[in-house]
Amino acid sequence: MDRYIWTQDLSANYCPPWPCSVCGKGMLTLVKDSIIFKETVESVRSHGQDQFDFDWVMYIFTAWAQCLHCKQEFAIAGTGGLAPQYISQDQDEWDYEEYFVPKACFPMPDIFKLPAKCPDDVKSELHTAFAIFWSNKAACAGRLRVALECLMNHIGVPKRRKGATGKFSDLTLHARIEAFAKKEPAIGSQLMALKWIGNTGSHDSDVSTSDLLDSFEIMEHALGEIIGGHSTRVATLAKKLTKKHGS
Repeated sequence: MDRYIWTQDLSANYCPPWPCSVCGKGMLTLVKDSIIFKETVESVRSHGQDQFDFDWVMYIFTAWAQCLHCKQEFAIAGTGGLAPQYISQDQDEWDYEEYFVPKACFPMPDIFKLPAKCPDDVKSELHTAFAIFWSNKAACAGRLRVALECLMNHIGVPKRRKGATGKFSDLTLHARIEAFAKKEPAIGSQLMALKWIGNTGSHDSDVSTSDLLDSFEIMEHALGEIIGGHSTRVATLAKKLTKKHGS
């Protein structure tokens, strides 16, 4: 996962090279002259204030991007503003340039590549999380938590436990992860971190862009281990080489 491209803004001639979620092979590039932006009413009114500064300018924009490989087009929308840019550093000359912050994209690119055998319900929840990454960070964290619950279901971690009285009670996600961690302690502790940020998101508490990117990186690794069997495959390859070439 390339974290940097998910924190970049657009400009009049540039779109971050997000991966195409349609073909899975290409990356996006901005369609020439496709950005259309308008200044908000509140921003226009601020020009008449004595304290006005160009930092107060706010735009609403739409744009189109296209996959370089399959030519699928992507509609992008968001907000924008003005940022100071040097014209000549030697003469300390500068001006203002428009920048544009994405809030939505359709289709939404995958923030990280999902394993080919990723369960459909996990995939669906992650796609929802990706779609609201820019617009609602708390809700995005909440969808990650739901994806984690779906993953626990897929790998067969029990939902219920029989008590001393013989009655069954529902297990919390916390308890289910603890049960999984008894067999896979390293991955279990990573999944527990996802549960905590999911809890934070569920209570509409502060979740940062960095928090979400950390979470996506952890989920990418966990899915690679649990669904893709990365470590198992590497161990098998190592054993094969040792048997063939070892003394």
